[in-house]
Amino acid sequence: SGSPSTSVSRRRTRMRLLLQFKGKTTEVHADSADTVIAAAHDALALPSDEWRLKIVAKGKQLQPGASLPALAEGAKLMVMASSITAVERGLTSRSDPTVRGFAAEDEAASRRAADTAGGADEVSVWCTSQDAEHKFCRFEPCTWQSFGTRPSSTTPHAFEARKLLLRLATDPAVVGIMRERRYRVGTLAEMDPIDDRLAEKMEGGGKRLLGYNTNHGMSIHVRLRTMDLRGFEAYPSLVDTLLHELAHNEVGPHNDLFWHLFAQLKADYLRHHARLAQSGALFSGASPLQLAGVAEQVSDVRAAVLGTVARDRMAPLPPAQEALLDGYFSLTERRGGNAVGGAERQGDSGEGASHASARALAAERAEARRLQQQQQQQQQQ
Repeated sequence: SGSPSTSVSRRRTRMRLLLQFKGKTTEVHADSADTVIAAAHDALALPSDEWRLKIVAKGKQLQPGASLPALAEGAKLMVMASSITAVERGLTSRSDPTVRGFAAEDEAASRRAADTAGGADEVSVWCTSQDAEHKFCRFEPCTWQSFGTRPSSTTPHAFEARKLLLRLATDPAVVGIMRERRYRVGTLAEMDPIDDRLAEKMEGGGKRLLGYNTNHGMSIHVRLRTMDLRGFEAYPSLVDTLLHELAHNEVGPHNDLFWHLFAQLKADYLRHHARLAQSGALFSGASPLQLAGVAEQVSDVRAAVLGTVARDRMAPLPPAQEALLDGYFSLTERRGGNAVGGAERQGDSGEGASHASARALAAERAEARRLQQQQQQQQQQ
């Protein structure tokens, strides 16, 4: 008589539970985790030798051999099932070598960041580095697949284009201009020649675009390759294009103020290299005039500046602009002596103070313009 009463007692302790699986609800009765799991296999037609179940009650998975947590009558349990065969196949299969994991993705991203950033460990033929603050922050050569990657291609590879961008950025005269004028450019990039051809069709007139400045120094693109794509443009021409685009950091339209600023940058560039040459400085065993290709230009800085600006604007500078350029020379150039375009040393005369004042005023204006542009961008965002 004891056995029936025990069976009745067990039936009374079992509670009604609702299993939720694939959007359907199934009712079972159980009094322990083992009976819940067994009932789930039977009620859901999932044989225990083929399927592995995960049953969650109150946010915790039911473990075999454990007692049921404190559940109310009719409590809902969530059921998840996975095929034992599929699990074993996944554990024993090899990973796909063409699919990168998270660690590989992070490593690739780090390499890309190192490639585009103007790293201090990179050295150009100048063997110099940029200013810590006033510099080109990133370099982006044109990496389109048709440039330098096909066996029959004769155009220089993107690696060579990046070296040329680095050479422009670390040119001692360019570094000096960036520091003195407080210029900071986000990206110095190679202009895609395909884009250049499209620009030529849209603009007409047969004049090719040599570069452009986006948002007053957010990025500067320079056309590096020749028209037939077989090589790079001459280094002095690339420098002239870069100086032209740097002038757009301060002045957008091609007005008289822009051409005067461009003339100043060109004069500063030539005189900087002239001073380096006179000091006996060598870069990679060569004279700076030789590396920059400006030996002939520094022999007459004024004529070289006027010629460069005239070619760029396709018209000679008017007399008023020439007078402004001469005034700039009078402030920044040492009259007489053997130095071509040499700067006044401190204490030589009042011209040294004038030189410093002119530089400080230009730097203050550039900094004020940069802050104003940042505020406008923040307001637009």
